[in-house]
Amino acid sequence: MALHEGHRQRMYEKAEKGALAEHEWLEVLLFGAIPRKNTNEIAHRLIAQFGSALDVFLASSEDLQKVPGVGPSVAAQIRAIGHFYREYKEITAPQYRGKFSSRDFLPFVKQVYKDILYEVVDLYLLDGEGRVVKKRRFSVESICRVKVLPEDVSSFLLSEGASGAVMVHNHPYGEAIPSDSDDRMTKNCQMLCSMHNRLFCDHIIYAPNGMYSYYLSGRMKDISQNYSVCKFLGDEEEE
Repeated sequence: MALHEGHRQRMYEKAEKGALAEHEWLEVLLFGAIPRKNTNEIAHRLIAQFGSALDVFLASSEDLQKVPGVGPSVAAQIRAIGHFYREYKEITAPQYRGKFSSRDFLPFVKQVYKDILYEVVDLYLLDGEGRVVKKRRFSVESICRVKVLPEDVSSFLLSEGASGAVMVHNHPYGEAIPSDSDDRMTKNCQMLCSMHNRLFCDHIIYAPNGMYSYYLSGRMKDISQNYSVCKFLGDEEEE
């Protein structure tokens, strides 16, 4: 048995016992991508570069390939594991039961988003009774940057049975305070909902230090009035 094969067998045995250190788990996961080389040194380099194994799996392919020993195929393997992790977390995430209200939704938001270390934007669709019927994650761009395309939101809003929407966005390393970008995203989503005759109920921001609701803060009413199809077409009723 080759030297590296004996080492890998010992690592598999340690994995069965749950006795691996963080860099060793990464080392084992790289066995399939790098079949004939020692992956220990590369695992150490990756964690030194990105800070933790989780951050390694959240890194872009371009950034991963800046680490010596990581080529396109290895980067692709790491990215695939990262995507699987996020999809699995999504499947096993808690579900919101009952009729939507912003105040009742906040404990659910905390439960779902408290362990997410990368920035995401989620849209929940509500039926005519105010119950959550669908959810879609529109962006997993990086740890601190997101991108949401209007055409993707529009397509999702037109899902059968949807009458309203709630947006949830997290600041994993920031404050629960809306940024200018958050304000723009709220206004854009309100306009899209108005165009498709859907009620935009709230935009909730989660951060480790708390949560912010555009509705509970009183800002949602003004945004709804000023960013609607009727407003821009001049069809709103005069008071």
